[in-house]
Amino acid sequence: MTTTSERPAAPAEPDKKGNWLWDRKLYSYPRGPHRYFLLALSVLATIVLYIENYALGGVSTLLSEQLGISFIYLVTMLAIVNLIGAFGSLVAGIGDRLGRANMVIWGLLLVGLLTTFVVPAVTNKLVLGIILAIIGFVEGMLLVATPALVRDYSPQVGRAAAMGIWNVGPVAGSLVVAIIASATLEHFHNHWTSQFVIAGIIGLVMFVLALLFLKELSPKLRDQLMVDPKDRELIEARAASGQVAVNLHKPFRQMWKADIIWPSVGFGTLLLLYFTLVGFSPVLYATAFGFNASQANGIAAWAWGANVVVTVLIGFLFDWSKIRKPWILIGCVLTIIFELILLFNMNTALSFTQLSVIMAFMSGSFGFAAVAFYAAFTETVEERNPALMATGLAIWGWIIRVIAFISFLIIPHIVTSATTLLEAATQPKAAVAKAAIDVHGEWQTWLWICVAGTVFFMIVTPLLRGPWSPKKARELLAAHDRRSAEELAEIRSSTR
Repeated sequence: MTTTSERPAAPAEPDKKGNWLWDRKLYSYPRGPHRYFLLALSVLATIVLYIENYALGGVSTLLSEQLGISFIYLVTMLAIVNLIGAFGSLVAGIGDRLGRANMVIWGLLLVGLLTTFVVPAVTNKLVLGIILAIIGFVEGMLLVATPALVRDYSPQVGRAAAMGIWNVGPVAGSLVVAIIASATLEHFHNHWTSQFVIAGIIGLVMFVLALLFLKELSPKLRDQLMVDPKDRELIEARAASGQVAVNLHKPFRQMWKADIIWPSVGFGTLLLLYFTLVGFSPVLYATAFGFNASQANGIAAWAWGANVVVTVLIGFLFDWSKIRKPWILIGCVLTIIFELILLFNMNTALSFTQLSVIMAFMSGSFGFAAVAFYAAFTETVEERNPALMATGLAIWGWIIRVIAFISFLIIPHIVTSATTLLEAATQPKAAVAKAAIDVHGEWQTWLWICVAGTVFFMIVTPLLRGPWSPKKARELLAAHDRRSAEELAEIRSSTR
């Protein structure tokens, strides 16, 4: 008997060709190269969105002199953009009812047009903030939809590798922004608008690719739990026989649980370091270590490059071990070690190479923890209700962007000397000298807060679902395979 909160799936529809601009559903689970292509396309869209999102960070030190934006104004603007993006993430929960692909495709078009043509035409800092807020809202939606797509195309036994590749999105976005800025800023006479034009053009190219090729699973397939690739036959058989009951009643109430909320908050506090580096690494490297914009972006490129290498490779280790939570804790410990190394070297005249090495190890350690978290979190959502993946990710996206909003409001009240140093040409020499002395201690204070955030994440990690030992994980997988084989046999027997 079906309750009003459950919607049995209708018999599977055959593959059909509808309006190719809107109907993007797949009615059978993609095999082999097609599945990997769709995964790659989802990741590539994520990378491009982050390139557009982080273009501002690559020119943060130039906005002061070219648009009259102080450090405090910049931080406040970024805070508001993240807050608005948080509500964009909440709206993305509709992806459980309406799908993900069209949200990504048409969002790419809108963000690409705004970034290419509207932002570079802005000459007023208030107008810039308004346009960036619109972009932030759309990107808040899209950056929930893309991990949902990656989850749809990755069974749990390969989830960490898939989410590790998805994690390349934000990190590679930061890396590409740093590389492009380092290579092109001087060519464009260090004008801030150049980076937005480049990022926007990349976004429009990505829109065309997504429009032509991006697809998504039909609801009857994506609403089911897929642990092993062998489950493909079972989920297709369930869909064909109509034996799928989906509970979409009060989705946010279903997902607003301790094992969803607190790990999301903890991951947000781990991200305090990431938010700092994404938004202000040129400011940090300039004010604390004296590097110019081009050098600062070069250091950032090394840091994000290390993170990309780690996150692409480490997911395969996590999938081989079939555990997540112990790896989260190991990644957090390594992150704390390198946070402390940077903190205690804040008063040291580090060379370009020395600072690049420290930041590369710190960024790689952070990626280690992040990949394990993404796998564990999506599996925790699936255990509650696999049909509400976008809703679970919407809550996660909302929480981390609210934390970003709060952190961006706090930073200028801690690193107060940064504004004086960034505006050194207009400040008295005595004020600049004092700010140079104070800024190291201020950055150290903020880094201590980042360390505390990492510790808090470690404390809430046990709330996530999943075993702690590889042995237990293999036992659970074997039991699942037995149950799946029995259910598939029953469905086939009943449909003969």
